[in-house]
Formats: sequence, C-alpha cells, structure tokens
Amino acid sequence: MTTRTRTLFFLPWLFAFLGFIPASTAGLADAQAPGPERLVSLLKENSFREADRLASALSSNPAGLDPFLTAMCGLAVLKAGRITEAEALFKKALSGAPDLPEAHLGLGRIARIRNDASGAIAHLRSAVPSAAFYEEALRHLWRATWDLGRVDDLADVRDLAVARYGRESKPITSLFTNGFDQVRALAGKRLFQMEGRFDRIEAPLLTSPDHPRIHMVSLGINGKGAYPFDIDSASADFLTVSPLLADELGLPLTGSSTASGVGTATAAVRFSVLDEVELGPVTFRNVPVMVSDIHTFRGLKKGLLGTGLLKRFNLTIDAEADRMILYPLDRPDVLRAAIDRAAIAADVPLYLFDQTVVEASLAGGPPGLYILDTAAATHLVDAAFFAEHVKPKLDPSRIVRGGIQGAQGAEYVNRIDGAPVVLGSLTFEGQSVHEFRMDELNMIGGRYAAGLLGNPVLWPYRVHMDFKAGRLILEKRLVGPGASSRPSARPS
Repeated sequence: MTTRTRTLFFLPWLFAFLGFIPASTAGLADAQAPGPERLVSLLKENSFREADRLASALSSNPAGLDPFLTAMCGLAVLKAGRITEAEALFKKALSGAPDLPEAHLGLGRIARIRNDASGAIAHLRSAVPSAAFYEEALRHLWRATWDLGRVDDLADVRDLAVARYGRESKPITSLFTNGFDQVRALAGKRLFQMEGRFDRIEAPLLTSPDHPRIHMVSLGINGKGAYPFDIDSASADFLTVSPLLADELGLPLTGSSTASGVGTATAAVRFSVLDEVELGPVTFRNVPVMVSDIHTFRGLKKGLLGTGLLKRFNLTIDAEADRMILYPLDRPDVLRAAIDRAAIAADVPLYLFDQTVVEASLAGGPPGLYILDTAAATHLVDAAFFAEHVKPKLDPSRIVRGGIQGAQGAEYVNRIDGAPVVLGSLTFEGQSVHEFRMDELNMIGGRYAAGLLGNPVLWPYRVHMDFKAGRLILEKRLVGPGASSRPSARPS
C-alpha cells in the first residue's frame, strides 16, 4: 500500500474574527408547528443535509406552506446547493409577505452568489429583523459591504449589529469589532479602490519546483517591488501574505486571530493593510490583507491571491501557455470574444459561496456542490457523503491510506485511485479522490459542499471564469482539426 502526498493549498473563511458561535433557537414563536421549528433548528445547527430532507417532506404538502415555512424550505434548499429552486421559493414567500426577513436573507445570499454586492445589501438589510437568523443576515451584510469597500458603510453595519445583538441581550461577535478595527484608520476612504483603465491584462504565470501545479502571478506591492502570489480560488480573501514578506514590507499590524483549514493544526494570522497593489495597469489602494505562516509560505517572501480579487474581473487561466488574462467585469463580451465556441468542452455554472463552487460528481456519487480549488492537486469528498454514496459501491481493497498537504500541515485520510470525476459534459478518468470531513468547512461556508475539486480538471484546458455571468468554461486546446490535446477527459 503506497502513500502519496497531495497538495491542498486551501484557506477559506476559517478565521476566529468571523465570530462563528452556535446560535440558540430561543425566542421562536411557540405557535410554530414542530416541523417548521425543527427545520429552523437544523438550519441553525448547520445540519444542511437533514434540513434539506425535512424541507422536501414539508414541501410535499404545498397547501401547508405559509410564507414563513416557504422561506425556511428555501433556505434549506439554498444551503443544499439548489439555487434556482431556492430563489423561486423566496419569491413565492415574498408574494405573500413582502417584508418577510427570512426570504430577504435567501435572496441576499443568492445575490452574493451571483457577485452582486449592491443587490445583496438591499435584501440583507431587510433580513436583519429576523428572530432566528439575524446573525447570519448581519454576517453576509458585513461581507457584501466589505466587498464594496466603503469604510463608512462598514461602520454603519457595525452599529446596526451592536443594536441588533443588544436587543437580544447577546454579546456581539468579533466579526464586527475586530473586523472594523482592521480598517478604522481608513474612515472616509474605500477599500480595494481600483484605479486604471484596461481592455485586458496579460499576466505571466509562474511556478516553483516544489509546487509545479500551483500557478502564481507577480504583483507589485507598496512600490517596493514585485512578489509572487499563488492563485487560490478556494481562498475567499483578496490577498494573504507570508510573515517574511510582511516583515520586508514593514507592515503595521491591525489585529490578530487564528485560522484552521485542511491540515492538522491551526495557524496564527495577523491583519494589516497594503497601501497599493499593482497588477499591470491596474492599482488597488487600501487593501486589507492577512499575514499567515501557512505551510507553503515557510521561509518564502510570497502570498496568495484569492477569490476576493479574482471576482473583480472576468479571466482566463492558460496553464500550458503560462499566462492569466484579465478582462473588465462589466465587459463580458470581451471575454466571450476570446473563446473559441467550437472548442468548448464544458460550460457550467460558477457560484460564489465566498470561494468558487461548482456542481460535479466524484467517484460515482450523485451530483453535489464542490469547492473549486485552483491550488489543490487532488480532490476531496465529504466523509458522510462518501459513506452513504461511494463506499457501498467499492471493493474495500480500493480504499487505501494517502496523505494530503493542507495549509496547516499534513494529514492522512482514505484515498481512492482511478475514480471518475464528472464536471458538466466531461468525465475525467483515473482521478485520486480523498475522503475528508467537511463539517467545519461547510459550517463556515454556510452551505453543504460534498467535497473539493482540484486543478487536475482545470489545467488540461484553457480555463475561463466569467464572474459576471457566473460561468466556468473549459476550452480545448487543439493540436489538429477538432482534436483535443488531452484525451483523458471524455464527453459524458
């Protein structure tokens, strides 16, 4: 039995300042029926699969669905990953109760999934009065406001959170206190302020001998030089930098916390703000960053570039040509014009649950949401999902022990080699899939992901991420008339 280490360079929203504290269901109306009350409880406990099953049972009797229960079923469906179905339920709930906070919460979350921060804010403000889900509403309101970057608006959200938590006689979570302290000195300014005009930015891709499948781009930082940043779509944040790079830049600290992710240990993180980040002709100013000594940063002056930056563009990553091309987000026609429509191998929805997420099927399991991780050299499947849908079909001899290397260190888990991975119309044969407990990652993401999909399904293609339309498009590289250079993937 062999042991192979696979890299999973994965650092999503896993930070203590986010204030994830199990919520109480106290205060729910005594008049609620046991079904709705149980559904609320399951959603607050992050029991996503159980909530989805109960919502399906309750929805079997549409006549019994009042607006509140319709919205609750919508939240269960949304957190299970069926976004279009959930949206219909939220709109139905609002048709009967236009001010229903829980329906606005769902539509606010969907707006964030579609990269519409302004639309999300309008709905999420209307969701804050929710008796059961005001904490979730405020968390997403903070994140949407953070994306837009107006520091004075963040102060307003913090004050709203203080008042709302106060009405419940509950201490406010550190998301709003530590989070605002990080940018307090920038009052009156805008975070991530983007300057510069462009039709396309072509950034060369870099690699390192230690991690050849992790692709990097060079960013200018604070006018002090250019530094390599790993492209990591599973990180929700804009940028993360190594301690050595932070020291070289002389970054002042604005706070600290701890983080956990894929790996066996937590990592200390600190916070700072960069004056400017240069990417070709574009400069971002007032950029909050994390400073973290994750495993692949050790001894290096580098960082990682997350979805918080990527989603401000439409982009193409061409690993074979060693380049990343960025296009204006408000000009999706420019990206579309760069794609050979006859060479499209897959065109699937691309969701933003803070990090990038797609629907896929691994190792013969049913379709589900999977975190799309450009910096992971392998795939994960949730342990509970694996036990229910994959393991019963397998010869036990195919399950072996294997190592994965996460942001915080090595971990040994069950591995299946030679498994199929289905993404849209493509089937990738011969993949390695690792069983992994996704509980914490799913709790923090606020949705059920059945696993994580790594870059073995990306780099054989020209990868297009249309963050305006919410599409992941894989384009074949042609070596002859109609011939794909990567025959390992076949149409489903």
